[in-house]
Amino acid sequence: MDKAGSPPATTGPTALFGFPASDRISPDAEAARRHTIRWLSRYGVFQGDESVAEYDALRFDLLAAHFYPGETGSDLALGNDLCGWYFVFDDQFDGELGCRPQEVSRLVDAVFRVTEEPEDPAGTAAEHTPGGPLVESFRDLWRRIHHGMPRVWRDRFRRHWTEYLLSYHREALGRTGSRPRSVEAVVALRRHSIGVQPCLDLNERFGGYALPEAVHGGFPLAQLRKATDDVVVFTNDIVSLAKELAAGDVHNSVLVQRELAGGTLEEAVRHIARLADARYRWFEDTAARLPALLAGAGADTLRHVAHYVDGMRHVMRGNLAWSFETARYDERGIAAVSSGRQRPWAGLAPYATTAP
Repeated sequence: MDKAGSPPATTGPTALFGFPASDRISPDAEAARRHTIRWLSRYGVFQGDESVAEYDALRFDLLAAHFYPGETGSDLALGNDLCGWYFVFDDQFDGELGCRPQEVSRLVDAVFRVTEEPEDPAGTAAEHTPGGPLVESFRDLWRRIHHGMPRVWRDRFRRHWTEYLLSYHREALGRTGSRPRSVEAVVALRRHSIGVQPCLDLNERFGGYALPEAVHGGFPLAQLRKATDDVVVFTNDIVSLAKELAAGDVHNSVLVQRELAGGTLEEAVRHIARLADARYRWFEDTAARLPALLAGAGADTLRHVAHYVDGMRHVMRGNLAWSFETARYDERGIAAVSSGRQRPWAGLAPYATTAP
């Protein structure tokens, strides 16, 4: 908010950001939209038609279709299931649960244990104790994404999920203890909680390859992946600002920048937008030099790296495009979390407490 206490007016994407929003989208977005609603409904995520309608207005299918514009059919449906599950899970922590680190740990641990379950050669999950809508839907998602992929990819995917899940406990500790004291501290945590890395992993699955660990984790791909995280974090912090002000969240680089630098919230927004632009420019400059930077890599590896880098570009640009298409951050999204209200699918953990 500015010095008078009002949040800045939201302008179009071209007014704030110097990199382009995606203009590519999968033709199967509508089919994926219907599929994921049926899939989440089957696991009991929604309670009635109003809950489904509120979820549907968020148009996560468009996010997945921007992320994976070249995918159709079951692959796009799987990517959309991942996006839908992410946001349903994330919404559990907007209320009281997000301020109770011990209970956050219980939910996170229940999901994490799924990643440790053995799997038979047919890809069927082992016998298990039912764990409620969040855990059961994740179990199905994990099995379908994971099956048939080589060990190097499975280990990497599991590591990214572990980092993502653990970030919720760290955020809960931040809400009940000391606030983030620098933009760098916010970004260091949000690189995990934003959930970009598992989304990038799907590019390998859809492309039918697994990058060697030395390439994926080495220079420059590791730095390109970090830049992708940062661009998505900064973009999200700007477009979700009014919603997070309404919800009272503190893990937002714009809010921390204003607290440290003073001035208006509009000035802080423009500072974070410049950081996003700088990271995107660095990404493109480095991507243009990849053939030289990876000299000596085989033709297949270079082709796979080019596909993966395109995937990172789709995530950054696609997130920007979707942010101005979804109802999650407009006046409907703000109303959905104002005055203690939570989403209808919040409180799916059996020990979570939701506001009346």
